[in-house]
Amino acid sequence: MQKDVDSQSDSPRSMRVMQICLSKSWGGLEMYPAKLSRALVAKGCEVHGLALTNSRVAQSFEAARIAALTYSSSARALLSLRQVLRYIREHQITVLHAHKSGDMRLAALLVQFEPQLKLFFTDHIGVTRPKKGWYHRWAYSKVQRVFSISKATHATNLGAFALEPQRITQLYNGIDFEGYEAPIDEAARMSLRHSLGVPSQGVLIAAPGRLTPGKGQLLFLQAMAKLAQMSVAQPWHAVVIGEASDEDAAPGGYKAQLFQAREQLGLTERVTFAGFRDDMAHCLQASDIAAIPSYGEAFGLSVIEAMAAGCAVVGARVGAIPELIVNDTGLLATPRDAADWARCFAALIGDAGLRQKLGRNARAHALANFGMDGHAEQLMGYYSQTSGS
Repeated sequence: MQKDVDSQSDSPRSMRVMQICLSKSWGGLEMYPAKLSRALVAKGCEVHGLALTNSRVAQSFEAARIAALTYSSSARALLSLRQVLRYIREHQITVLHAHKSGDMRLAALLVQFEPQLKLFFTDHIGVTRPKKGWYHRWAYSKVQRVFSISKATHATNLGAFALEPQRITQLYNGIDFEGYEAPIDEAARMSLRHSLGVPSQGVLIAAPGRLTPGKGQLLFLQAMAKLAQMSVAQPWHAVVIGEASDEDAAPGGYKAQLFQAREQLGLTERVTFAGFRDDMAHCLQASDIAAIPSYGEAFGLSVIEAMAAGCAVVGARVGAIPELIVNDTGLLATPRDAADWARCFAALIGDAGLRQKLGRNARAHALANFGMDGHAEQLMGYYSQTSGS
């Protein structure tokens, strides 16, 4: 176990919160707790984390200067229940916020032994099966409120959980817009394109996101192949920004399949794989169009990030994406229909005015409605409510 010491001692301590994320993975779900914690600290909360030792989640807490308990596994954290309870009591923590369904085993037990704790759970993924068995009824009975991160997941959650409807609340995630504050200048744009290995001129179409089948990069390549056969007004290039992990990165895995498809589709000179970038905001600002061809999205972090960057966004008409791309902020394409995606890209390539209008509208919409600061303010309101309110 590791206990970090942070610099929050000078902050007003009106609320003491523990963010729980016992995940080995690294994606939007896992990035969220530390970003939220930082926003809560800025508002005067004292925030602690609970994560797996040496995980990216634990590292993100450390980078955000959030005090954290870490354990080698979820099982070890469960076996250390007394130790976690002692930590909670010592730091007078009153609110627990869990972010992964597996976290609920420990979180519910903590409330069982410390009933004055208020427990919240954010469903970042979207449930696929009912959670109404004896275990789920017990665990979620300890929850003050379940947060659904989109209207699509909220509708599903109302039927999936054995909870009163008023305890299931739709609340969009907030985005940390650091890096998106101001558009980059032309020199920086050209420099970024050079670092991505793409042409400095022409329309750049970016597909951001982890390389995994559900994100639809194979469909994106198929759409690029159809676009290459069309007559368009300007030269264009495509870049896939992101990296694979686990089995997707293994020999013969999804990443290898994408590289093979690029060659088979004759796109070697048209499509660049840029790999992982820790400056995604600037990479998107150097792009003209962003493609989100996911087969399902509980929220759509990449959509909001691309909008904040001022890209003209093309998103799949699936999951929560149609909730985000509204009122002339982007285009929606038919899921799994490469020809429809190609038509959307061709329309944007051929109309610079439309690209710019959609990009401006998208940026204004994202910054006005999805900031982490406002999101943290809303969460604090829920954290401060008494049971049953």
